[in-house]
Amino acid sequence: MSTTVTETKNVRKLSAVKIYENNNNLNNNNNNNNGSLKEHVFPKRPVVDITFKNLRFTVSKYHGFKKVNKEILHGISGEFKAGQLTAIMGPSGAGKSTLLNILAGLTLTGSSGKILVNGQERKSACIEQFLKLSCYIQQDDALRPKLTVTEAMMIASHLKLGFKVSTQEKKDQVKHLFIFHRGLDSSSCSQCVSLLANLAKQGRTVVATIHTPSALLFEKFDSLYALAKGHCIYRGSISRLVPHLASLGLPCPAYHNPADFLMEVAIGEYGADTVTLAKAASAKCTPNNNEEEVVTSQFGLKMQVLTNTSRSHQSAADLEEYKACLPAFRSSDDCLKMQVLTNTSRSHQSAADLEEYKACLPAPAPLWAQAYYLYNRHLTILRRKSKPLLLRLVCHCIIALIFGYLYHGVGDDADKVLGNMVFIYGSNLFLVYTGQMAVLLAFPLELEILKREHFNRWYSLGPYIISNLGIEIPFQILCSFCYLGPSYLMTSQPLELFRFCYFILLGTMSSLVAQSTGFLFGATLPVTIAVFLGPVLMVLFSVFGFAIRFNDIPAFFLPIHYFSFIRATFQSLVFSLYGYGRDLLPCSAVYCHFRNPMTFLTEMEFVHIDVWSEVAYVVMLLCCVHLVTALVVWRRLNKR
Repeated sequence: MSTTVTETKNVRKLSAVKIYENNNNLNNNNNNNNGSLKEHVFPKRPVVDITFKNLRFTVSKYHGFKKVNKEILHGISGEFKAGQLTAIMGPSGAGKSTLLNILAGLTLTGSSGKILVNGQERKSACIEQFLKLSCYIQQDDALRPKLTVTEAMMIASHLKLGFKVSTQEKKDQVKHLFIFHRGLDSSSCSQCVSLLANLAKQGRTVVATIHTPSALLFEKFDSLYALAKGHCIYRGSISRLVPHLASLGLPCPAYHNPADFLMEVAIGEYGADTVTLAKAASAKCTPNNNEEEVVTSQFGLKMQVLTNTSRSHQSAADLEEYKACLPAFRSSDDCLKMQVLTNTSRSHQSAADLEEYKACLPAPAPLWAQAYYLYNRHLTILRRKSKPLLLRLVCHCIIALIFGYLYHGVGDDADKVLGNMVFIYGSNLFLVYTGQMAVLLAFPLELEILKREHFNRWYSLGPYIISNLGIEIPFQILCSFCYLGPSYLMTSQPLELFRFCYFILLGTMSSLVAQSTGFLFGATLPVTIAVFLGPVLMVLFSVFGFAIRFNDIPAFFLPIHYFSFIRATFQSLVFSLYGYGRDLLPCSAVYCHFRNPMTFLTEMEFVHIDVWSEVAYVVMLLCCVHLVTALVVWRRLNKR
């Protein structure tokens, strides 16, 4: 069940309202108040009415080389009011999810028409303000693995409620919202809808898509918006659905679920025509506007409470009990001026009211706290799925032993200088590919979860990137050291501390830059293209500096030579081992042409290498690639 919850507030101060849920009779009508009552505390939000007029949505597709436009929504109109639980129904492909995506602000490109929030048109430039007042839960799951429901909700509460709400209060809220069922069976589905109905009764605007509700579940909704083939075929109260269809010559059979009958009508059974139904729904709109004003002067409290006759579950006793608990909040704060508004006009709710509400909200976690909570979440997940990490470490150690065995003693033998050069080149390539491929596949899988959490304003992009890099970079450094350290010793490289440090530093930097390119390709390209294009580009960069000398490079390839970080680290690795005035090498053969290290550097054209300049370039490139990745991710997250 996909749900859009536009949270609303009737108090200018973050306060609480007691909501009672019948635990023993969740599947019965709410008129039966015989069970034990469970107390829920929900924050108040500004009143939000959503109206849309002549809403259209068009997508473009290519048939061969011809661009074809297809219209998904055909000029539909409607209104979702605060204080009501609204169901959007329709067969598959009717446009339910598309409508919710547009109303929630997730999709803007391709849409046309007007969307009004409290009577004022919602501009694309002001979408951020709307997102701060709303929450969108999509129908397909995209959750962090290896986290329990309680842990996920606690992290969300830490991020969104900050430090002004205590940890115990956050835990209490999580317990109140927790549903102790794994699957969405009839019982847990009823509990979920009952909870949404309770949220709506407190002035929130709750809109949900649902496919085949039971008759009892169907009656829990206050209003219905039905779609078929992108047209609205009914909008109004649940109780008026059957009479409306009967007036069109579509009587609902006795003892038949009205929701099932509506779905049958929507797919064209009983001779129903979608265009005819859409015209009838447009001509005979049946909104819920039967309401009664209840005024009490105690503490200067004035409110209007929706008492629609279709809500049989909202009895007079419930209303009195609700009113009785309101004065308890009067002494809690000076800015308690409550208006429970449910009429269609919200013109008196000024921008100043909204600004005052935002000033009273608990501040979300600061950026450093967001990074801290996200970092802890990453650590928790990694601890619970440690096998891939251990496998990466073990593979680096095993390859170090294999390379150390194959190239044993090449670092201190003038007759094996070229073999040592191959070892350095192979080590560099190994670290490049392991650094890139480890994140090239993992990051795209995480991007869909990131989109939803960022869209619902759990955290900013900066703390997420910092927390993610805070996990990946240290681990990649550890993996690089597990390879570079043993292989350096086993290949008999010079036992000089500064050369060893250069070897570790340059090899690690090469791996980190490759890792950053993995993030970039994973964030920019589809997985199937990224896994091909990433390694191919690394092969192209690796050619320069090893397979071809500088004087033999064609002029139009010189920019790639200078840009290649693999070339920079490889040449610096060779110079760090054979430069800096290294003594003559031992020779195990009769004649060794490269006994003098400078002879080898001169022939390879590495004499004028400035290691620290190359290190500075690699560090700069590393920062630039991460910056470009952040911009790409930001663009994808904010693309509407």
